[in-house]
Amino acid sequence: MSDNEVVLNTDNDNISLSVIIPFYNTGRYLEQCLDSALKGEITNAVEIILVDDGSTDDSSEIAKGYAARYSNIRIITTSHEGQSEARNAGIKEAKGKYIFFCDSDDEVIPYAFSRIIRLSRTAESDIVLWDAELFNDDGSPVSKKRADYFIHKGLNENDGILTGKRIIEKQLDARRDFPATVWLGMHLRTFLTANNLYFEKGLLNEDELWVIKTILKAQKVEYINVKTYRYRIRPGSITNPESDDRTEYIKALLFIYPALYSFCEENFGGDPFLKKIEACLTKRYLHMIFQYDFCKYGYGGQIDRKKLKATAGRLTDKCRVMLLNIRCGIMKNSSGTGDHE
Repeated sequence: MSDNEVVLNTDNDNISLSVIIPFYNTGRYLEQCLDSALKGEITNAVEIILVDDGSTDDSSEIAKGYAARYSNIRIITTSHEGQSEARNAGIKEAKGKYIFFCDSDDEVIPYAFSRIIRLSRTAESDIVLWDAELFNDDGSPVSKKRADYFIHKGLNENDGILTGKRIIEKQLDARRDFPATVWLGMHLRTFLTANNLYFEKGLLNEDELWVIKTILKAQKVEYINVKTYRYRIRPGSITNPESDDRTEYIKALLFIYPALYSFCEENFGGDPFLKKIEACLTKRYLHMIFQYDFCKYGYGGQIDRKKLKATAGRLTDKCRVMLLNIRCGIMKNSSGTGDHE
């Protein structure tokens, strides 16, 4: 644990930022995560909410130690219902003007986080976005292509405040894609609660659904050109599972992408933006379909391949739809059992 001075009692009426950190059996990393945040300008205007999702390792004891020492750190518990419910519990308990979600195995960059804390006192946007850097758990280098995904290309700090739609459109124009990760920004708490923007319970890859809907609902979004977050790539995490069983991920994606198509159609029907965002969703969906091999696991029949064909923008994606049709047909015929219902 760090030797930082104990923080004074918080005044709920003056909390500018709530940092929500769910954790489940991440005792190996939790201290590093908390210490990185505490090196920032943590004052009584910042609260840290640790959400213990039923940990069975030493995570709970580590959290209790920090909460005993720092009066602006508090712990709430959930019954191992998953990260979505842990984050929802944090939202409901938060008192800050803004909410920032941090994963317990990651870190923040202290000097950049200090800037975020200062900004949270004066900002008026629904969302403030920033960038991240990546690091491997074993110390090996991260590929530039993977690291670049967590940079908001196409955005400029001088752009000022834009709508969420325009924020995404500028990134699509720059590289036909955009990062959809919950820790790449802070969110106005009243904006989240007023729009009932909670995470879907029991869903893996929940960032994909929540972030896109949240940004597109926002009328005031700003970007600051600073790397604030450090994302750790480690085996066994939700995004880098050690198990070869992809069934739960497939089920989640079969929910997420139809939900996103429907959301975009309802909100942008008749707008040229719809074609752009759907082409991006299809590119991402196809990537996940092949990465997790939906057809091999017997879920090819649940993919709306007509929708993919209609929305594919790049020639590469059109070809992937054709390959998907062929692969799903081959897998179905070879198994003789058909797809999961």
